[in-house]
Amino acid sequence: MRATLLLCCLVIGLSIPSAIRVTVGQDVKTPHTESEILDLLLKDTPKPDYGATVPTEISGRVLVHAPGGISGAEDVSVTDGYSVTTTDALGVYRLKPNKDAVFIYITRPVGYNVKGHWYKPLAANVDFELKPADLDEEEYIFIHVTDTHVSRNRRSLAGLSRFVREVNALTPQPRFVVNSGDLLNLSKALVSSPEAGQADFRQYVGIMNHLDMPHYSVSGDHTDSSYRMKQFPRGDHRCGKPLYWEHLGPHFFSFEYGRIHFVSVDFGYHLGQKQIPVNGKNLEYPTNEVQPIHAEWLRQDMHRRTPGTFVVTTSEADLEDHCPDFAEMARQHDVRLQLVGDIHVVSEKTRSVPYRTGGALAGCWWNPKANQLCPDLSPQGYLIYRVVGDKLEHFYKGLGQRVAIISHRVGAPLRGRVEVQAHLVQPKQDESLEYSLNGKDWKPMIEIDRPFYRTLYQATVDSTSLTDGLFTFSVRSTSGEVRTREFVVANLRAPSPFKTNAELSFTVGTDNGWTTHKAPDSKVDVLLNGTAVGTLEPDACKKYSFTIPAANLSKTNVLSFRFDEPTDGMSLSSPVLTVKDTEFRDPRDLAIRRVRTAHWGNTAVEWGGYIVGNAAPPDETPFHRKQNVFCFVLNATP
Repeated sequence: MRATLLLCCLVIGLSIPSAIRVTVGQDVKTPHTESEILDLLLKDTPKPDYGATVPTEISGRVLVHAPGGISGAEDVSVTDGYSVTTTDALGVYRLKPNKDAVFIYITRPVGYNVKGHWYKPLAANVDFELKPADLDEEEYIFIHVTDTHVSRNRRSLAGLSRFVREVNALTPQPRFVVNSGDLLNLSKALVSSPEAGQADFRQYVGIMNHLDMPHYSVSGDHTDSSYRMKQFPRGDHRCGKPLYWEHLGPHFFSFEYGRIHFVSVDFGYHLGQKQIPVNGKNLEYPTNEVQPIHAEWLRQDMHRRTPGTFVVTTSEADLEDHCPDFAEMARQHDVRLQLVGDIHVVSEKTRSVPYRTGGALAGCWWNPKANQLCPDLSPQGYLIYRVVGDKLEHFYKGLGQRVAIISHRVGAPLRGRVEVQAHLVQPKQDESLEYSLNGKDWKPMIEIDRPFYRTLYQATVDSTSLTDGLFTFSVRSTSGEVRTREFVVANLRAPSPFKTNAELSFTVGTDNGWTTHKAPDSKVDVLLNGTAVGTLEPDACKKYSFTIPAANLSKTNVLSFRFDEPTDGMSLSSPVLTVKDTEFRDPRDLAIRRVRTAHWGNTAVEWGGYIVGNAAPPDETPFHRKQNVFCFVLNATP
């Protein structure tokens, strides 16, 4: 995402009248200090030989060094990034390189590690060496991080350093890390200087090189630079890529581990075809679509994967939207999951090719007021995966956080007896979790499971013992880490104290350019506190307003929707309940709106909305979140 489109966090003074103060349940973290930044560990990497003539043919051998001696490696994929060949029984390959190629490289095959570099500059003869892997690949851990947005900003450097230290400390240790895009925070329009690009790349790779395991990075449009623009101008599909090549190697590549063939796809091209007005000036922005030459590479690469492996892609966003014929390619080559980033939220979508977004390690480095939250109120963080055979499981970990409340979102309504769950990552000996309903009295939570890397706990909250309205649920580890989350008690037992009618209003299917919008396909009943107060028309994008009799109001009010068709759904603006000229909004809605305004100011307050029901699209984005129930907590003023 463009830096100016990245959300930041809570800002004081949001101009929304409200009788309640809302927090998002994230605790203040100790600020990173410069002493926490790792010293840069820079390694010599193969560089393109820009002035060399591309050979008419490249040949070589892929050799395996094993205890029994040296032999040729058969069926190893070798590529120039445009076409793919495989080695024969003696490990020999031949390939006619594309005139635009800059590297020759191999795909790490299942069960082997590459000795030396897996990519090399073009030459008439290039050999590669493998050795048998030391570790079994049937079960392993890997990390999916995204949107690191590294710059010379000290918070970004301290945060990336903290990530590296955390990953290195995990037990068992992850086998590798994949970063699905926006490694840096350079301008999408390539207006950052080459010197800035060089400095930011050095910071990123210099810190990531401290990882005790390999790391693989997708470029992302914030990672392209204005370096060597004269040699690779706009219109050349290689424009913006040289700094990436010189620090990280090929920007289309694959590797295999266990039963998975991982493919990295960079779909950003600077073709001079897209202009966006920014501050009164038209700037050239990337064309985000995989071009035919690289779509063909992708087909060949997946076709030549090791038999019995399936495909997981890493890219900045959903390739169904950015790669022509990707859905058909996925059916042919068993693509089961896409690991994506860009939108800075933690979400997943079941499409013909499912994808999962990995939040953002950055959160919002560049704005300290953001408290490092993502636009969906998740903390800055990353996904941790365990692979067992062909099964994948995962969880999201906040950077610097071992304790997390995981069962209910911010502002969720609680009624009756409710089970609230939390987890503790890599628990220490005799460490456990406890909870409090008032921040003073603490009770032990009950351990209910031990999934990989963490212990899962549960507490039963009897909401009937609490007063309707907002309350803060707190969890802490016995070693002292505290997390809080604000919920809404919604037992709706007390008679209405109100004498004045209220007005409920929202817009269905509003279009503000951020995502695909939708009206319901059939009739929808609107329910407030379980009572129907009106209906929504099928196929109608319009503003609605319903009068709510005073007798139907409570201190806590719950808005929900009843669809005639269970697969129906719609997009919705922020619902508002107006009482005596005062607007009341859902607690989560208020928190998200404050996140938006922290970055853009009050002009952004109405951007986005919600996805209600089960229809697809729209997909979740930083501006549209899934939510089916909304709460309004009122001052009980007669």
